[in-house]
Amino acid sequence: MSNALSQFFYCTLKPYINYRVCKYSKTMKIQEIRNATLKITFGGKVFLTDPLFAPKDAYDPIPMCFTPDIRWPLCDLPMPVDEIIKGVDAVIMTHYHIDHFDEYAAKFLPKEIKIFVQDSYDQKILGNLGFKDTEIVSETGTVFGDVKLYKTGCMHGIEETTMPYFKAAGIRHEAMGIVFKSAKEKTLYIAGDTIWHDCVKKAIDEFKPDIAVLNSADARFEHSGSIIMGTRNVAEFHKYAPSVKLVASHMDTVAHATLDRKALKKFAEENGLSDSLIIPSDGEILEF
Repeated sequence: MSNALSQFFYCTLKPYINYRVCKYSKTMKIQEIRNATLKITFGGKVFLTDPLFAPKDAYDPIPMCFTPDIRWPLCDLPMPVDEIIKGVDAVIMTHYHIDHFDEYAAKFLPKEIKIFVQDSYDQKILGNLGFKDTEIVSETGTVFGDVKLYKTGCMHGIEETTMPYFKAAGIRHEAMGIVFKSAKEKTLYIAGDTIWHDCVKKAIDEFKPDIAVLNSADARFEHSGSIIMGTRNVAEFHKYAPSVKLVASHMDTVAHATLDRKALKKFAEENGLSDSLIIPSDGEILEF
């Protein structure tokens, strides 16, 4: 083939070649949608975690917390739902609480979409909602394409102080974290709804993540103590695993949160965490 003809074909196909390289590249992307809803591109797959699709102020105030008169979500989604779910290969529901899988998610998600769950209890709930392709994530690894997912433990608040509130609301204490592993990708750890606990240390020790997403809004009920991480727990995570890049999620959305992005950023600046902690805005995309 002549040089001129080769150049013609290269120029003609270059946009398509670039598109294919971009689509199948091994660049990890984490898009903070809102709350714990993340859109994650990893190992050639696109995952959506913990979809909360309700519009601003859709839900009644959360009882037995510090703000019993505030409706939530506190803000709207940063983009239309159709845009959020476009291109998603699978959903991960870390646990069935309304701020991690709500009635709007049940309405808008295709019933045929793949959903990964923590156990048979949550699997049955999704089945009752009409979802047809659910799978329990294993602690020893569940394969999805070129990605292997691992279930990790969570401590969704100290049981003695938190369970009375969960029981009053008719919800469970159980939740999971997720580790993502794939060839040529950094290891990603979504800690889930947990406080700093031995189960988090175990996940760090076993999987040695490069990036960890921490639900960091320090949500609380009146006398429950923290039910997810706050400033102290973020600092403890960093102290235990200083090389891990941290991403703060689950921010500025739920009414029982006691920590917002502004306060967390100030804490990070005052305690030497600014280089290790990323606090993305809703809609922001991070690349690793």
